[in-house]
Amino acid sequence: MRAKNYQELLNVERYKRLYMLSDVRRLNWGYSAKLRLGKISFPVLIKTGKGGIHILEETGKFRVSLVFNDHETLEVNVNVESSNELIRSSLEEGITRNLKEYAESICNKSEKENTDISSLVFMMKPLVRRVLDVRGEECPVPEIAAKKELSKMRPGEELEILVDHPAAVNITLPEVARLMKCRYEIYNMGDYVSFVMLKLGDPSIDEMYELGLTKWELIPQLIKDIGFIAFLYSKFDRIVKQVPIEELREDHFRFEGLTCVSSASIGGKWLAVGLVSDEKILGLMLDMNGQRLFNEEARAKLGKIKGLGHVFYLKST
Repeated sequence: MRAKNYQELLNVERYKRLYMLSDVRRLNWGYSAKLRLGKISFPVLIKTGKGGIHILEETGKFRVSLVFNDHETLEVNVNVESSNELIRSSLEEGITRNLKEYAESICNKSEKENTDISSLVFMMKPLVRRVLDVRGEECPVPEIAAKKELSKMRPGEELEILVDHPAAVNITLPEVARLMKCRYEIYNMGDYVSFVMLKLGDPSIDEMYELGLTKWELIPQLIKDIGFIAFLYSKFDRIVKQVPIEELREDHFRFEGLTCVSSASIGGKWLAVGLVSDEKILGLMLDMNGQRLFNEEARAKLGKIKGLGHVFYLKST
């Protein structure tokens, strides 16, 4: 299509119907919204960046990626990932049709330059020489990588972590910062978040956390402490197996020997972390949109959780 620029297309609040969205709300970073497909409404998380838009269904049912290539003419690539072929084809056809019909006139209607919010934030945040880029990675990869990098640092040094997985941003990275004795600030960069961590001192591990790895009867209570989850990510920092899933089942929490099992949906709607040994689940935490279930209550939900994601099996080094 002939268009002068695509910046207007990134305004999902103004042009929500273009992407079949409603109830768009700005978050600390990105947006939440409802995507309507016929009479069905899906809760979604939206991330906008310089090159496109990513729409993630919160439980992982689908992911929509729109990439804008601004050459002599504007090209838009629409890609939908879903295990449900009807959802995939309906979303792809609907969004593509809307873009073909309206995108050119939207792009050309204004020649005013838009100030990029991420550029303003970039000017405000401190310059940090050590940068860890884990964009595109799901939990527990950002947490493990952050722990390893922080372990190399001395008190007074700073680390900037670039991350775009909601569960890492909202749940686990802040706990990793506390575990590793860091003060942190969060900067919204539009389609990702910048964590700037200042290391204050050497980490001090709760003795009960360490004791739980030998006295397994303590684990059902310890797993209720989100700090213990961060401890597990720091202790079990070697990924030995990674499995793509379309639903989270109880058999995913079985592995030979003492193992930390972690799984999250691509949209960050749910995060599950368990400590297992062979066929036995020693402790299990399930966070579903901020509501946390533990042990037997969490276990009862397994097999009922649908969506795209991965299961990671972690061993201690």
